[in-house]
Amino acid sequence: MVTPRQQVAVAARLVALATLLVVVLLEPSVRQDTASRGPVAAVVAIGLLSAYLARTSGPRAARSALATETVVVSVATGLAPEPAALMPYLVVLPLLAGLQAALPGVAAALGTEVVGACLVPLLLAEQSWPRDGSRWLDLAPWLGTALGIGLLGAWLRRRGVPGLAEDNDAYYESARQLLTQLRSVTRRLSAGLDSQGMAAAVLEAMHQRLGDSGGALFISLQSPGLVPFAHRGPDAQQLLVLSDPLVERCRAEARAIQGIVLEGPTRARHRVVLPLRVGTRVLGVAVSCLPQAPAAETVTSLLHELDEHSLRLDAALVFDEVRTLATADERQRLAREIHDGIAQEVASLGYVLDDLAASADPTLARGLHELRGELSRVVGDLRLSIFDLRSDVSAANGLGAALSDYVRQVGARSDLTVHLTLDEAPSRLAPAVEAELLRIAQEAITNARRHASARHLWVDCWTDPPRASLVVRDDGSGIHGRGEDSYGIAIMRERADRIDATIDIVSDPATGRPGGTVVEVTVADRRSRAPEEVSAR
Repeated sequence: MVTPRQQVAVAARLVALATLLVVVLLEPSVRQDTASRGPVAAVVAIGLLSAYLARTSGPRAARSALATETVVVSVATGLAPEPAALMPYLVVLPLLAGLQAALPGVAAALGTEVVGACLVPLLLAEQSWPRDGSRWLDLAPWLGTALGIGLLGAWLRRRGVPGLAEDNDAYYESARQLLTQLRSVTRRLSAGLDSQGMAAAVLEAMHQRLGDSGGALFISLQSPGLVPFAHRGPDAQQLLVLSDPLVERCRAEARAIQGIVLEGPTRARHRVVLPLRVGTRVLGVAVSCLPQAPAAETVTSLLHELDEHSLRLDAALVFDEVRTLATADERQRLAREIHDGIAQEVASLGYVLDDLAASADPTLARGLHELRGELSRVVGDLRLSIFDLRSDVSAANGLGAALSDYVRQVGARSDLTVHLTLDEAPSRLAPAVEAELLRIAQEAITNARRHASARHLWVDCWTDPPRASLVVRDDGSGIHGRGEDSYGIAIMRERADRIDATIDIVSDPATGRPGGTVVEVTVADRRSRAPEEVSAR
């Protein structure tokens, strides 16, 4: 990403070079003076190179380029018989030095210009300099202007104008201030920043006003479309679905929409779809099912009430995103530490064992080879653990893609033959649901790989938001002897509870004997289908 300071550095140089070329073209004395062509060409070359480095390189390279550029431009200005075209460039350099190094940078740049443009020609007894001191009079206004512009650059840097101070430090300072404010503000919020709690409050407000039998929220999160976010009431996940045409109509028109479902329970045939508005933006839609149409005044009053809830929900969703980014960053950090630390150390022990086995007697060598094999297994487990930490769902990488990458790595790094079946709908599940399903799949696969002595693994994933099904089956020794109270199984059950899913973990009866394990997770009821065509009225 190009920072504002880099943009200023490039733009200032290009403006100075454009001014130089205009003066060369319009001033006959400069254009016809062949002795000035060399200094002009040197300034153009160093200016273009410095502009390129300022945009593509880091702060250290940019500072070195600026120092070299200041020396070249100053000396070229002093040695050119007709320096009129080069003098405006002297103003740019202290500005950039002030943005980079504040007052010390301005002083260094201006001192270099005085030495290069004024003293070097005198020390070299340059014959082109007029004896009447007119060259000094020509340079003085430009050097004075350079001093003023340089001080302006230093002031902007000290004020901490975003992007014009240190490239990285300014962003971190802004982040620190925002997080500090977030901490203070969060303590004052009456409802906190729990997005699920906010969603439940929206559904409860609709129930209190409308007396509905069920409600649902569809929110625009990571993907451009809507995703199921929360449901309330029996069969709400089956009755209130994303494919309802009233949902997309409400989102597009940002107003309350009502309609009737031709089939289904009598108590839930009428639909009220309300937009969740934050200013001019539609965060999502809320849907209620009830036996009859409510009064228009009730819907209007509820719509205004939901505007207040929408602002709170939007703030909670932003906080969720920040928390997700922080969690992902921490997982990446742990993966790096494991890779650079214990994984490397364990791998190096393998080389030590190889050296010992080469010089040991046969009996000891066999034991060392067995230990070497165990170390190789541990290294393989560590590498898969690293991949566990790095695997995640994102806006661009959904559940299917993340699961495919993971099982491919498991198949490549272990003795398991993995069979994957994916059946995904075009729309995505809620981010929290996708993340928990991925972690459950990882835990189930890890258990099969480490404990079941399995040779084959079957992973089946089906999604049709808000419904989903995940089945992980192996042909190993089953869960007998390990018990339902194991830590891994407890974690899977906790993750399923977070997304209101059901999870069944049993030994596979298809083999005709106790053996193999099936982990099946179901979100909502897969057998249910969406309501029929909805007509607006």
